[in-house]
Amino acid sequence: MYASIRRYKMEPKNIEALQKRIGGAVEVISKLPGFKAYYVIRGADSNTMATVSVFADKNAAEESNKTAATWVKANAADLFSGTPDVVVGEVVAHK
Repeated sequence: MYASIRRYKMEPKNIEALQKRIGGAVEVISKLPGFKAYYVIRGADSNTMATVSVFADKNAAEESNKTAATWVKANAADLFSGTPDVVVGEVVAHK
């Protein structure tokens, strides 16, 4: 099992707008082959948002990053500052 974590920076005022749009990203990511789970996390500091995508294999986790980037560009580029920090790797522990 593999996961991709994407951490985005944004102005606090954009969090509410993103929450109204994020359902579209959830729908697109969850349709990818090997999908297991998708989480959206609102940072406690109100200027970060992170997503965690979990997939059956590494290729699917990496593909989720491309899919997420395409979705952001088309639907939410105006809400983010800069490019996201991205980590993809094997899940070595879970419950």
